[in-house]
Amino acid sequence: MTMHIEVFRHRIDPDFKGEFDALYERMVTIVTGLKGYISHKVFTAEDGERVLVGYFENYEAVEEWDVHPEHKYAKERGKTDIFTEYDVMVAKVVEHHSKIFGEKK
Repeated sequence: MTMHIEVFRHRIDPDFKGEFDALYERMVTIVTGLKGYISHKVFTAEDGERVLVGYFENYEAVEEWDVHPEHKYAKERGKTDIFTEYDVMVAKVVEHHSKIFGEKK
């Protein structure tokens, strides 16, 4: 399996926080239903920057998410108004090691 990750760094304009929350909730509903989606987590830095890390089974799943009509709309809203800053990276995982979080010894 060739896993891909999407790293989405962003800052939300406070004037659009309500719209962001509604769109985010809808996007989670959509992406979690896509074949090839694994999971995602969001982290917030001390300076307010947010980072979403999404995990996908393959690049085809990333592409399906990228071109989904509602996701395309949400991305456009983010670019034009909701985000004061954003940066998106998609990468193929070439190496992966883990000790599962929450696993008991």
